Amino acid sequence: MVKNPNAQVIGLFPIPIYIGNYPNDTSELIEYFDSQQFNEAHDGYGHISKNSYIIDNPICDDLRGFVRACMLDYGRSLHRYKLDDIVFTQSWLTKKATNMYHKAHTHPNTLISSVFYYEINKGDPPICFSYKAGGNRRSYLEPSLQDDYQEHPFSQHEFYYHPKPNDLVIFPSYLSHGVPPNPNKEFRKSLGINALPKGSIGDEHTISHLDYSRYV
Repeated sequence: MVKNPNAQVIGLFPIPIYIGNYPNDTSELIEYFDSQQFNEAHDGYGHISKNSYIIDNPICDDLRGFVRACMLDYGRSLHRYKLDDIVFTQSWLTKKATNMYHKAHTHPNTLISSVFYYEINKGDPPICFSYKAGGNRRSYLEPSLQDDYQEHPFSQHEFYYHPKPNDLVIFPSYLSHGVPPNPNKEFRKSLGINALPKGSIGDEHTISHLDYSRYV
């Protein structure tokens, strides 16, 4: 990766992405998802379901339990968060017709985000994670960049993940992500899910405590 054979490269503070795969049958879930109504296509986002609390429905009980377990594992094991439990804030379906894309964005007012790929077509575009210009972990002073080679992981500004059917992709909500244009005639479909720690965040003794119940 580097020209100097005596150099040591250390991967310092990597951003973890967690991939789980839902093991259960999804035929009933897909029927429920496909029955949802969608808003008109928004430039740069595609179609978003009018219902933004999709997995609150009892038909999603098994999926909801799987997602909760994976998100808790992600937060506790990889970020060392003290999490008794999490609460899902919003969950919504997106679909993208031919040439529709999803511009790079982050998810505000949440901590952990995920995308569930319940239906995959051959040739569906991947999810693209990227450094947000002028944002976290990116210099404000930059020379011109060389060609972007995926085999050099420490020099990447974009990372593409091609999901498999029933993959659950979990990432920190601040991480910029998007979707390239859909080349297929079929819709590209996915379910987005946001989560926060249940009850409160932080600790009183560190003056970082946020108790949701105080603001209801």
